[in-house]
Amino acid sequence: MENKVVLFGAGKDAEKLMEKYAGSTVAVIDNNKSGFWNDIPVILLSDYKEKYSEYEILIASARYSKEIKEQLLENNIFNFRVPDELFENKDVAHDEDISHDNWMKYLIELCDKPGAEILEVGSRCVNISFRENFKRAHYTGFDYYPGKNVDVVGDAHKLSQYFEGKKFDLIFSNAVFEHLAMPWVASLEMIKLLKQDGYIFVETHYSYSSHERPWHFFQFSENALNVLFPDVFGIKCLKKGCSNLIKGEFSNYSSDYLQGRIVPGLYCHSEFLGKKVREVSESISWNDILLEDVVGSTQYPKPHK
Repeated sequence: MENKVVLFGAGKDAEKLMEKYAGSTVAVIDNNKSGFWNDIPVILLSDYKEKYSEYEILIASARYSKEIKEQLLENNIFNFRVPDELFENKDVAHDEDISHDNWMKYLIELCDKPGAEILEVGSRCVNISFRENFKRAHYTGFDYYPGKNVDVVGDAHKLSQYFEGKKFDLIFSNAVFEHLAMPWVASLEMIKLLKQDGYIFVETHYSYSSHERPWHFFQFSENALNVLFPDVFGIKCLKKGCSNLIKGEFSNYSSDYLQGRIVPGLYCHSEFLGKKVREVSESISWNDILLEDVVGSTQYPKPHK
């Protein structure tokens, strides 16, 4: 049974938290409201100190987290925390099959077959080698530098030039796209080398520490990866998502108004799995592409009236 808690805040963030904590919430603190909220008493901080101090406070506002923390500390209240759920963003897609912990197992089941040709872009063994995961297929490792687990050395922006006349059933990369100076060029090169009905998989970073500078160029949402592998290039998105939620907070080095405020919606990894459903002209380029070709029926959120 969950411990009883008190939420501090009765706005939209609190509504999200109620999806999990409704059954364990005994009261809601709000400086500007009173009465009841979903049959739960809305109280002042002074009421908490008098009647509810045995219960842990969950900060229920991302925007005002800094102010809430300061108010609690000023009142010598230390029994509080920011729940992990407040860092989530439900609008960010998640697919368990291709999440950081599961994508390799999923690719093995999908593509490790006798006669299958598999290409890893960025294969040099830095932390881990994926070659041994493919027991039945033929694996080729490609990297910018020679080294362990590298069969072909070259520039991913010119990938198709190194494999003239050859195509692959699966092309994948892990923690590479953030280091590509022109990822839209590399994505098209990968598409050119993919067989019809072949698969493309990319995992990269959505939010992560700056690393391998100065060649750390980009960070990608799952939708950004979808844009790099659009339907107009013959790629059908099968799965996309982000994984490994990060608990972000602005530091004391930030602008005054941001210091201490939490940053929701940060995920370490982003993933994309696509399938080549039709061939496209070898001469196709990004110069031929319109905005609607990559964003589809979506649009930038309209301003609030």
